[in-house]
Parts: sequence; C-alpha cells; structure tokens
Amino acid sequence: MSWQQAFREHFPVLREKTYANIAYTSPVAPVVTRAVADFLDGITHARSDKPQWLADADALRARLARLIGGEGRRLAFTKNTTEGINIVAQGLDWEAGDNVVVDDQEHPTNALPWLNLRRKGVELRVARARDHYFDVDDLWARVDARTRLVAVSWVQYSTGLRVDIAELGRRCAARGIWLVVDGIQAAGLLRAQADAWHVDAFAAGAHKGLLGPLGVGLLHVSPRLLDALAPAHVGPNGVTTLDKAGARWEIAVADAGDARRLETGNLNFPAIAGWRAAVDLIEAGDPARIEPHVLSLAAQLGHGLRELGLDVVSPPAGPAASTTQALRLPDPQAALARLARAGIVATIVEYGYLRLSVGAYNDTRDIENILRAAASLR
Repeated sequence: MSWQQAFREHFPVLREKTYANIAYTSPVAPVVTRAVADFLDGITHARSDKPQWLADADALRARLARLIGGEGRRLAFTKNTTEGINIVAQGLDWEAGDNVVVDDQEHPTNALPWLNLRRKGVELRVARARDHYFDVDDLWARVDARTRLVAVSWVQYSTGLRVDIAELGRRCAARGIWLVVDGIQAAGLLRAQADAWHVDAFAAGAHKGLLGPLGVGLLHVSPRLLDALAPAHVGPNGVTTLDKAGARWEIAVADAGDARRLETGNLNFPAIAGWRAAVDLIEAGDPARIEPHVLSLAAQLGHGLRELGLDVVSPPAGPAASTTQALRLPDPQAALARLARAGIVATIVEYGYLRLSVGAYNDTRDIENILRAAASLR
C-alpha cells in the first residue's frame, strides 16, 4: 500500500463522497475523534493530570513549529486564526499616522483586526487586485515611509492565489516592516519556512490542512516581534504568574522570549489531544510527499475544468497556484446542488464562486469524479 492509500484510509467519508472542500474544513479522521474522546473520558473518570496535559501541549508546539519552519518556544496556541492575528494587532505599540498594507482579496479574518486599528489613528492601505490576481509588487506599491506592517494570506481563500511570501518577507525585513501571514489555507498542505521567509507572525487554525479539530490554532512569532508584543489580554500560563512577594502585586514573566506568555489560562486541551493525532498523520504522510501530491491533483483538476470550457478564476499551475480551484458560473447554487447530487462536497465563496479544494487524502479517482460531474455545468 502506498503512503497516499494509507493516508486516505484514515478518512472513511471518502468511501461515501468525493470530498473537495478542505479549504472550508477537513473531515476529521476517526483517530482524531478518538483522541478527543479519550481525553474527555479521562476527565469523566477523574483522571485529570494537568502537568501531563501541559507537557503534551509543549511537545505538540515543537512538532507544529517544525511543520511551518519555526521554533516551538515561539509558538502559542490560540482559538483560531483570527485570535492569532488580533494578538499581534492589539499587542503592538501604534502611533497615529502609521499604516498597515493589505490586499482586497483577504478573508475578513485578516482585514477586520487591522481595520479595528483606525480608532488608534492607523490607516489601512489596500492593494487592488486585477481579476483576483495580485503579486508582491502590487502590495509593495502601497508601502510608504509610515508602513509598519504588511498582512497577507499565503494562499487566498476565494481563488487559491498563492503569494510569494519569501520575496515579500525579504523586502519587509530589509525595511524593518512587520510581516503577518494568514497561513490557514496552506499549512499542512504546502511546506512553509516561516523563519527563513522572515515571517514575523504566522497564524493558522487547526481545522483545514492541519487536519485538527475546530476551536484551536497556532500563532508563531519571530523573536523580534515577540519582544515587541505587549499582550492586550494577560492570564496565568506557562511563563506568567502573579507575584505577591512585594508590597505591590506584579505580573511576573519568567521568560519574555517564550510565546506561552501570549496565552491566557487553560488551553483547549481536548482539541490539542486531537491535534496531536492529526499531526501524526501529517508526519507519517510526510510534507515532502504531501505538497507535490496535492499540487499535482489541483493542477489536474484545473486543467480538466478548463478543457471542459468552464471559467476557472484560480491561477493555472505554477508558483501562484495552490490546492484550490474556483469557478465563475451563471448559477453557482444550482451547480453546487448538482455536484452534491453526484456525491461531491464543495462550497460557494465570496463573489459567488464555486470552490473546489483538495487535500492529501484525495486521489485521481476524486478528480475524475469531479470532472465527470462538472461536464454538466457547461
């Protein structure tokens, strides 16, 4: 059995449906469900062991950091991508007249936290796409002397456009501009190099390419950004405690270079237990095999859809392509219903596009099923 066949076996829903919706959320593998259930069963039977929970969480930090090309001690657990981005937005010291550069294709997750800074006098500068396409030069054209931060999705949620984060990071580092990346559409599918790419903050939820449960995510930060962040919310965590020793109470931080100081109170330990099982699957599949597999499937799908004469708005195979293919159709709801009747799971995104997205559990049979059903959409 090949690595891909073994991987696919962990997702029994694929025996019933052609799942092409990882950009929305991944099916949860039964081993992940069982890990969450086993954790809760332990609490049910009074087997609570918080020191072990924390040790397990710290071990997972290191594994997740390796997956994105970072360091475990600079990775904090969050509820989701949005919380991670807000930790950065609210933790920096802004001055009136500063600006943040984004593009007009961003999910609200990577726009609202920056728009919220208007109350502090921060300007949001928006790079405009051309038929949903933009590149690093388009973003850089909006940068000026007051730009403090550039925020972008590694892969855009609506069309799958992939941004050259390495080049953007090089430019930001040379100018001392923070680079914040929403990585949820690619993490676990494509190989990230957060530190090598000079990414100051990489935020992602667990529930898409990282195959974990809903309600948990990660924020990985550069040493420079971690040093600059003053968290808007503070609570007890692995490095922060209440110091009552003196005449006046103080916040005691044992290690300011540890990203656990960005966390508050109990972590989502049940979800972390499930995420550990999900990372087992990714590591067994091997990111070096997963990336070419999913890119090849997506390219095959995009080519086939174009051959059918359908209007594919996602980039063709190449450096701007990812695992998503989006279609512009006259009646996307009717098309979605037609695909559903054929057992294909997809979704409709902003702009009314029908979006198809593939994961490591998909294979060429899935692509053939989609293309067979898509022929009726012409």
